[in-house]
Amino acid sequence: MQPRPPENSTRPFDRQGPAPWENRQGRGILGNLVRLLVLTIIALLLVIPFTPLAGKIKRGLQELIAARTGGTRVVTREVEVEKRVEVPREVVKEVVKEVLVQPPLPDSFVPRKEADVATFFNGITIQTKLLTEQGTYASLERLSPDAYKAEFQLSVRVPKANQTVQELSRINPALPSLLPDLRAMLPQAKVSGFYHKLYENKTNAIQRDLTRLNKVLDRHNFFDCETILELTHPKTKRRSLLIQSEMDVVCDGSDGDRMATLDEYIYMSDYYQPFTSYAWAKKTKTPNPLLARWEARLKKATEQFSVKGLPAQKNRELKALMDQLKLEIQDMKARSSLIAEKDPFIVISLLFRGYSSQNAYTPQIGDYAVVIHGNKAYPAICGDYGPTLKMGEASLFMAKTINDQATPYRRPESDLKVTYLIFPGTAEKPNQPPNLDRWHERCQAYLNDLGGMGAGHELHRWEDPFRKPEPTPVVLPAGQPTPTVVPVGVPTPASSSSATPTPGTSPSPSPTTPSPAPVPTPPAAKSGS
Repeated sequence: MQPRPPENSTRPFDRQGPAPWENRQGRGILGNLVRLLVLTIIALLLVIPFTPLAGKIKRGLQELIAARTGGTRVVTREVEVEKRVEVPREVVKEVVKEVLVQPPLPDSFVPRKEADVATFFNGITIQTKLLTEQGTYASLERLSPDAYKAEFQLSVRVPKANQTVQELSRINPALPSLLPDLRAMLPQAKVSGFYHKLYENKTNAIQRDLTRLNKVLDRHNFFDCETILELTHPKTKRRSLLIQSEMDVVCDGSDGDRMATLDEYIYMSDYYQPFTSYAWAKKTKTPNPLLARWEARLKKATEQFSVKGLPAQKNRELKALMDQLKLEIQDMKARSSLIAEKDPFIVISLLFRGYSSQNAYTPQIGDYAVVIHGNKAYPAICGDYGPTLKMGEASLFMAKTINDQATPYRRPESDLKVTYLIFPGTAEKPNQPPNLDRWHERCQAYLNDLGGMGAGHELHRWEDPFRKPEPTPVVLPAGQPTPTVVPVGVPTPASSSSATPTPGTSPSPSPTTPSPAPVPTPPAAKSGS
C-alpha cells in the first residue's frame, strides 16, 4: 500500500482535488433539486420546437413585439389538414383447387355398343352404331378388310298413295267442289303403276348412291308425289291421270319467231336448255336469240380442239361438245320451242316415256292438262320431259301465276298441294305455236267430259303475253266531221267535184258530210304465234 502524500504536497496531481466519481461530501438535497430542474428545462427546450406549443409561443412573441413597436399585427393561421391514410384490408379469397381424378385404368379390353343420331344436310336422319370386339394383333388386323369397316343400312318408308275423296281433300279441301264428279270416279280408280314405278326408281337410285351419302336423293325430293290415279268417268269414259305433287320451276325454251331476245339471268343458268320437247317448224327467218351464242361456243371449242398435244381425254370431251353444239345449232335454225317465261306448260317425268303402248293412261308431249292449285284451275299442255326421279314441275310463266314470288331458283309451292289433271291421248298433230284460246277451249271440253267444274269455279283464261295492244277508238261528238287521213303519196282532189269512182269501190263521202263514228270490231282470237 502506497502511503498517502502529505497535505502540503507540492505534486500537481495532489493539488487537483478529489475525482468526479468520488463521493463528495457536503452536497445536500437542494443541490440535487437544482440539478434536476436544470435538466428538465433543457429537455423541454429540446422538445418544444417539435410540438404545437412552439407555434403558439411564436405567435405570442410576435404579438408582444408588435404591441411594443406599434407595427402592423400579422396574424397567421395554421390550417390543420386532415390526412386520411387507407389501411390495407386483408381480403380472404377462397380458392377451390380442382383435382382431376382420372378413372382407374382398365385391366383388359371391354367390348361395347354405342349409338348416335344426326341429320345430314339433305334431310336424312342417320343413326350410327359402334360395335367393338376383341381382335388379334394390330400388325395382323391392319391387313384384314373386316377389322375396320362400315356397313350402311338406310331405312326408307315408301309412302302410300291417296285413293279416296277424304284423302285427297286433306291436301286440297277445294278439290271435291271444284271437280264434283270426282266422287263418282274414285271408287273405280286405280293407283297407277307409274306411282309404284316412280318410287321403285327412287329406291333403286338410293341403293346405287348409298355409298356416297351426300349424293343420295334428299328427303324433300323423295317424298314429292302424293298419288298418281288412273281415272275414268263412268258415263263419258273420258280417261285422265291425276297426279298430286308439288311444283318445281323450269326455265327452258326459246323461239326467235315470237321473242327475239332472252333474259340473260335465265339462259346463263347451268341448267338452262334452249329447247323443249314440244317444238314446231320455224315460221319466220328471225334467228333464235341464242344462235349467235351457240355458234361462238362452237368456234371456241373448235379452236381448242385444233391445238396439238392435248391429252386424249380432253380431245374426246371437246369432240363430244362440238358434235352436241352442231346438232343444237341445226335445231335452232329449223325449229322453235316453248318459252318457259311466256308459255303455260307442265313438265312430265321421263318415267312415262315408252309406256304408251302398254298403258292407255300414259301422258305424252302435247297432251292437254289442267293444273289445280287451291280453288283455281289453269289450262296447259305437257310441254317438256323431266328427270325420272321427280314429279311435279311447270314453266316459270305458270309458276309466277300461282305465286308471284316464284323465280327460276324458287319454287311456287313446296307442299304437295298441286293437282295435275292430264288427259292422255289428246295431243294434236302436228305441233303448232301456242294458241292460248285453243288450249282453253280444249281443256274446258275435257273437263266437261269429267263432269265439269263446280258452281262458282271457272277455268282460268290466259292473256296472250305477245298480243300487241289494240288502238283505242276515238269517239267524236255528234255533228263533228271525222278527220280525213290521207296516205302519203296519194294526191288530194283539186276541186270539190266528185271523181269517177273505180269499179268495185264506193264513192268517197263529201267533205261536208260527217262520217259515222268507227264501230269497234270484236277482238280476234288470241294467238300465241
